Amino acid sequence: MCYRVVERYSVCRCLYYQHAVDPCPNHGQHGHTVQEKTVLVGYACGSHSSHRPETAYDSQNGVLPDSGYGSGAYPSAQR
Repeated sequence: MCYRVVERYSVCRCLYYQHAVDPCPNHGQHGHTVQEKTVLVGYACGSHSSHRPETAYDSQNGVLPDSGYGSGAYPSAQR
């Protein structure tokens, strides 16, 4: 099966980058389709980043929720 990787911003889902099709041996044959795989990147595009809700920023830990740094079970002071 052929795949196409599409990168989209995690909040607004706007297109960040669309990669070329990774073809398989059946590429171009009648009825063969390309399956799209979406990878979420960043937070929001330039058009939507200024409209980010204030609650998205964790002021206690100083990180955004998609950064990976605020996902632990303990507050940053106890790490």
